Amino acid sequence: MRDGLSAHTTTILKYAARCTAVATILATAALAQSISVSSPTNGGTFASPVHVAVTANGGSHAVSAIWIYLDNQPAYKTQTASVNTDLAMSAGSHKVVATMWNSVGQLASQTLYVTVSSTVPPASNSQYQNNFNATSKWISQFSQDGAILFTPQEIMPYFSNLAAIGMTKDPNRMPQVVAWMNWYINHLNWPDKWGLYGTVYDYTVSNGVAIPTGDADSTDSYAATFLSLAWAAWQSGNAEARSYILGLSYQLDVIGGVIILTQQSDGLTWAKPDYQTKYLMDNSEVYRGLRDLATLYQVAFGDTAKAAWYNAAADRTLNGLASMWLNGKWAVYKSSAGAVAAPNLATWYPDASAQIFPVLQGVISSSDTRAQQSYAALNAAWPGWPTLSFNSQDPFPWCLVADGAAAMGDKTRVATYINSIQNKYLNSGFPWPFYDAEGGWFMRANSYMLGNGL
Repeated sequence: MRDGLSAHTTTILKYAARCTAVATILATAALAQSISVSSPTNGGTFASPVHVAVTANGGSHAVSAIWIYLDNQPAYKTQTASVNTDLAMSAGSHKVVATMWNSVGQLASQTLYVTVSSTVPPASNSQYQNNFNATSKWISQFSQDGAILFTPQEIMPYFSNLAAIGMTKDPNRMPQVVAWMNWYINHLNWPDKWGLYGTVYDYTVSNGVAIPTGDADSTDSYAATFLSLAWAAWQSGNAEARSYILGLSYQLDVIGGVIILTQQSDGLTWAKPDYQTKYLMDNSEVYRGLRDLATLYQVAFGDTAKAAWYNAAADRTLNGLASMWLNGKWAVYKSSAGAVAAPNLATWYPDASAQIFPVLQGVISSSDTRAQQSYAALNAAWPGWPTLSFNSQDPFPWCLVADGAAAMGDKTRVATYINSIQNKYLNSGFPWPFYDAEGGWFMRANSYMLGNGL
């Protein structure tokens, strides 16, 4: 005996203690945090984009975040307990790590290795050429008295300018480009309701008659994209376009003045005089338009003074845009009071999509650290954008994002995106919401893949 207990009783107590310990261990295990990756499978071979499906259990605490790392770099983040997305991956072997954190900071992780056999669906130059030709032909249908229509009942000059820039890539469309430029010039306001000369309103179309709405979505972007169109038309080398542009020195100066008159002391422009917000998107277009106008004055008109004037204005815009950089991503806008709005990259428009504008419009080069960081942030927040994952929030095609990827030299994502547009729009006759500006951007994306530049 020991402490008054029989040997038999001691044995029973030891057994009970062991059972209690096992039960405690099992209960603790049941409460442990965990993560499970159901797709892709470890060691598998896949085509890009690769589908990623993950579920997490925070144990006795809620799941606060899941991060997916691709080759040791963050590729996707969420604050939910599951992931169901597609990640674009280059050809070759990749390490994929899924990590979860619960609300008290406990984590669980699963690592797997996959091989990507093909990053893009097979595409040949003939396919890109077919896309280019089909889109060019489709846009050409939407014209009336020189105007490029947004819908059969609407003319939105901003969208028409973007469509026409794409059309300058096709020599067969240059007569329509010149006709659109002439329509724009003939519909300049002298002055408009804000007291500006050289703006253009939006128009409705009724029984073949264009009727001004007396307003426009912006004054800065409308002017800027027309100036870029003028330079693109000149660069085409088309004799008719060059002859027409040579007669526009005065009008182009007036249109440039629309930008100058809304440019503020920080170098940024208001969207329009009665909408005093300075957008990243608009001001990226403004920068491009001012540079293009300066080049046009130098090359086409031999006017060094005017070229210097507009280059100086572009420099001011460049400085203003630099103030919108927020250590890894771009502010969406700056208010009239000077407050800078940081983006929520979980929101596609305008926050995430705006990130591509500075490199798209040549504000910065693809080698600039800011371009690389903001592009990585866009891809981390929306890894499935080449397969149109943003349609969960926005129904439009957003072809310009593919052009931004092209500006970054990212042929993999551009090719995947083009295939997505072929399947959803081109093969179905370009149904709405594919519209004129999307066509212009899509022509430019295919031009890039053909080696002809943006």
